[in-house]
Amino acid sequence: MFVASTVGLFWAGLSVDVLSNPAFLAVGAGYAAVAFLYSRFRSSERLAMALTAVAQLILMMLFGILLSYAVTTIDLPYRDAEFLALDRWLGFDRTGYVGFFTDQPWKTRATDLVYFAMLPQLAIVPLLLIVTDRIERLQQFVASYCIALVVTVAIFALVPAVGAFVYFDLTPAQYAALPREVYTPARTLDLLRSGAFKTISLNNLEGLVAFPSFHTIASILYAWALRPITLLRWPFLLLNIGVILTTPIGGAHYVVDLLAGLAVAVISIAVSRRLLSRPREAPQFSMVSPGSLPTART
Repeated sequence: MFVASTVGLFWAGLSVDVLSNPAFLAVGAGYAAVAFLYSRFRSSERLAMALTAVAQLILMMLFGILLSYAVTTIDLPYRDAEFLALDRWLGFDRTGYVGFFTDQPWKTRATDLVYFAMLPQLAIVPLLLIVTDRIERLQQFVASYCIALVVTVAIFALVPAVGAFVYFDLTPAQYAALPREVYTPARTLDLLRSGAFKTISLNNLEGLVAFPSFHTIASILYAWALRPITLLRWPFLLLNIGVILTTPIGGAHYVVDLLAGLAVAVISIAVSRRLLSRPREAPQFSMVSPGSLPTART
């Protein structure tokens, strides 16, 4: 992922302002020092594995986001019209759905809270797998996450979309008059595609991917990773179902984005399990001398 994002940024003519977020660099350096300490001097194997897994996931997420900036500059036609048509064919009423979750302030706040529960789980899930000694599951989870990120960015490069909030919820005049404090990735997408955006700031990284929905992918991976742990299975399953249900609002996704995310998650899990599952031990047969075999009675 590091090589792909580096090559992609160079090809797109983009640079990263690494000094734009000193706190991020300081936390990263401190985290690396603690991980090194526990892996080399304190001999705490479990903690070292947990720290390493979380670091791998965070770095993959970072480089995946940077790569999404690079592929946005390919500037292929947006596919929002097709996605909206598919949503309508599926019978999805976006206006009614969004209205149900946003008709009262407390619903809006609850929706945002659930939607953003995806990110903390990036650290929580590996720690829980380590604590419960699910090492093979952790390895499969990390591999699934990486595979899903690569596939997601590749699909987004070929099938870009601006999102349902801008394409459907707003008229062109409303979008033009949209206050700066109302966030939408459409502005950054437009700047990247026009060539006006050249420097990526680490203190303002944005999730640009619309199709497939990575919130959906991550939620499925979290729920799958913790499924073998009985006490955690249902709470995390319900939480991540909530994340997926709020994705059309918080992430301005189409339903087809969610369905595509489901497909990517299932494929990523299947591939990681195929690559990392321990081979079953062949049955052991002991050599028996002919003299030790029982003889048939006559």
